[in-house]
Amino acid sequence: MEDVMPLHAARLLPGSEQITTNLPQLMASFDPAKPLTFEVVYTRLPDVEWATPYQDVTITVPDTGNLQTDTEAADGLIRQYLKQEGQKRVVADRGFAQGDAAIIDMVIAPKSNPAAPYPGLEKEKFFFDADGDMLGMTQHMLGMSPGEERSWEFVFPDDWHVDLWHGQTAVAKVKLGELFSYILPEFNDEFVSRHYPQFELAADLRQNLISTTSLARMKDLAAQIQDAIVTQVSACVGSAIPAPLIEAQGEKEYQAKLLDLVQRGVARPEDVEKQLTPEALQAFIASERLGLEERCRYILASEAIAEEQGIQVDIEGLDTEVERAKQQCKKDNVGFDEDVYRQEIIEKLKYAAVMQWLRQNLKVDVLPWGGEAGQVQQQPEMAAV
Repeated sequence: MEDVMPLHAARLLPGSEQITTNLPQLMASFDPAKPLTFEVVYTRLPDVEWATPYQDVTITVPDTGNLQTDTEAADGLIRQYLKQEGQKRVVADRGFAQGDAAIIDMVIAPKSNPAAPYPGLEKEKFFFDADGDMLGMTQHMLGMSPGEERSWEFVFPDDWHVDLWHGQTAVAKVKLGELFSYILPEFNDEFVSRHYPQFELAADLRQNLISTTSLARMKDLAAQIQDAIVTQVSACVGSAIPAPLIEAQGEKEYQAKLLDLVQRGVARPEDVEKQLTPEALQAFIASERLGLEERCRYILASEAIAEEQGIQVDIEGLDTEVERAKQQCKKDNVGFDEDVYRQEIIEKLKYAAVMQWLRQNLKVDVLPWGGEAGQVQQQPEMAAV
C-alpha cells in the first residue's frame, strides 16, 4: 500500500484495505503491457481536530500514601518475615481469624461462566495466608472452621497482576481444610543478624523496607499521573473515532494480554488458545469499549503532538529487542510476525516520547494523602533483602 498509494498510506488503518474489484475479471483482463487498474477501499484514520487545547490541560491526582502508610506497610512486611521463621500451630478451638493461615481448596471463575475457572485460580490444598491476601478473601473467610465451604462474588481490583481480569465479576468457592495460627519470634537485632546479616540492626532493616515501600508508592503515583494524562489529553480530541479503529485496537490489546499470560507462566498456551475465539474477542471489546475509544483518541493525539512538537524517536537497540521477542515466542510456541512487532515497538517508543514531553510540559498537581475512609495503601510484594 505504501508503494502503490503513498499519499494515502500515512492515514491508512493497517489491515483495513480491501480490493473491491472482481478478482477473476481483473485477472482475466490483465495485460502486462497496460496499466493495472483496480479499486481499493480502506478505513482512513481521522485527522485530529482539537476540541480544547491540550497545552492547557492540568493534571490533578491524590497521593497514594505518606510516611505513616509507608511505615505501616513496612511493618506488614516485617510480620511476613517473622512468619517465615516462626512456628505454625494447628487451631481446633475457633474459626479463621485475621493473621491466620489455612490449607484450602479454591476455585475462582467468571460469574458469566462459572464452569471455566480462571487459569491458575483452581487449586487444591492451597496454602493461604491472611496477611498475603490480594483479593479480599479474608473478610469472607472469617470464622470458617475446617470442613466448612463458602462462596461469594467479588470484582477483580485494578491492581491485580492480570490486566485482562480487571473489573470482572468473579465467583470464589473455598473449602477450608486445616487452620493454623503463628507463634512469632521477636523482631530485634539478634533476629536480623541471624536471618538478614547484610543489616547490622533491626532498625536498619526496617528503614530499608520503609524506603522500598516509599519508592513503590512513587512508582504507583507516576502511573496514576500517566493514566490521568491519557484520559485528559484524549478528551481534547474532538474527532469521531471509526469503529474499525476501535476493533483493531481491541484485537491488538486482547492478543497482547493473552500472550502476557503465557510469558509470565500464568496460563499454558493451550489454555490461551481456548480464549482466542471471535466471541471472546467481541466480549472483550464490548466490556472495554469506553477505554478502547479513549486509548484510540490518545493514539491519534500522540501522532498529532509528535508532529506539532517535532518529537523524534530513538530506535537504537530495536533489532536486539525484535530478536529477543522472536526467540521468546519460539520458546513459548507462539506465532510471531517480525514486521508487525517492529512497527509496534516503534509506535510504543513514539508514544513514550510524547508522554515524556507531556509530563514535562503540562501542569501536574499532586494532592497530599488525605487518608480517606476505606482507602488503604496497597502493600508491596515482599522485598528481597
